[in-house]
Amino acid sequence: MLLTGRGVVSPLGVGLDRHWEALCAGRSAIGRSDRLAALGLPASSGAEVMPDAMQPHLARLPRKQQKLWNRATLLAMLGAALAMEDAHLQPGAGDAERFGVLLGVNMLAWDLASMVQYLVASESAETPGVLDMARANAYCMRSINPLDFSLKTLPNLVAGHLAIANDSQGFCRAMTEGHAGGARAIGDASLLIAEGDLDVALCGGADDQLEELFFTTYWGAGVIASDDGRPGLVPGEGSGLLVLEEAEHALARGAAVHGELAGFASAAGDGRLGGDDAARLAERLERVIDSVLEQAQAVPDLVSLHGDGIAAHDDAEAAALARALGAGASSPPRLKMKQAHADLGAAASPVELLACSAVLEHATLPRVVSESPRSATSTFQSALVLSLGLFGECSALMVRR
Repeated sequence: MLLTGRGVVSPLGVGLDRHWEALCAGRSAIGRSDRLAALGLPASSGAEVMPDAMQPHLARLPRKQQKLWNRATLLAMLGAALAMEDAHLQPGAGDAERFGVLLGVNMLAWDLASMVQYLVASESAETPGVLDMARANAYCMRSINPLDFSLKTLPNLVAGHLAIANDSQGFCRAMTEGHAGGARAIGDASLLIAEGDLDVALCGGADDQLEELFFTTYWGAGVIASDDGRPGLVPGEGSGLLVLEEAEHALARGAAVHGELAGFASAAGDGRLGGDDAARLAERLERVIDSVLEQAQAVPDLVSLHGDGIAAHDDAEAAALARALGAGASSPPRLKMKQAHADLGAAASPVELLACSAVLEHATLPRVVSESPRSATSTFQSALVLSLGLFGECSALMVRR
């Protein structure tokens, strides 16, 4: 599977070039978020895509529809427009029935203030703390616009918007698998192409980890980093969209090739928020890495760690890599890109894979390297990209020159 289109919308910049320049310059987009600080929790760090970075690019999208989209949809639509432009593809990609969309998304949350109003209005008058469905239904009929609610909270609509805008009639799927969803979307897209079901796929992920209801849920689960030093993830927002093509299809139209997807594997978790302990997760991740290395028939020259700051995740990655790579475990440089752009949820793995494709293209390591026995400029042929979810799931992708 050949990578022919790259679209990145991240807190570091809009477009892969801006994102890559920021990584190489060692810049970080993480800082105090007024939106999170207003929640009153002891955690206020995050990374958002700034309005002045997005504004010059919004003309690519239909102006009237932008107000109907939630934040994740806007980020996805812009990332898709950039990827299709980079691939020099028009809507339909030459044959709409052979063109598919697969997008990793999170479960889209209702606005926190609206949710609180709904819960207060729906509380039983006779039994405090109990939901009264009659009161709840009456409140919904009086106070909630069903069209606006459905357009902004149904996760499959994000992929649907992409498919409609880009005339994809071959396949459309939203992968609601949290942080691992973007990697899963890319991997499944590659399988559909390999099996002959599609010629072209627009795939990747989009997410808004700064959404207040998600943030408070994750804080309660103990996975958010606190201002006073409790380890955990720092939330961000963004999108990473790829155009993957069957090799003969891409070469026949003279497409510029940015790399090849050489391997993919994933595993489900135990379904508990917070996931398994480090030892069990390491065993699962090792099997996933082994599968990718077998598919690619190569050891990676570069590893992009999930590196979200959750202790169990960091420990599991270190143990799984040590066992899967054996004596060579310490030699590949390791990138921790979330140190620069925060945790982008379902968009993290696609954005990090696209950054790795830039490493391979430019033969340059950005400054977000945690460990590197090599010089900053070196020849890299392949990169392993790891992705871990909050429920114990994990994925790995291999991209090569």
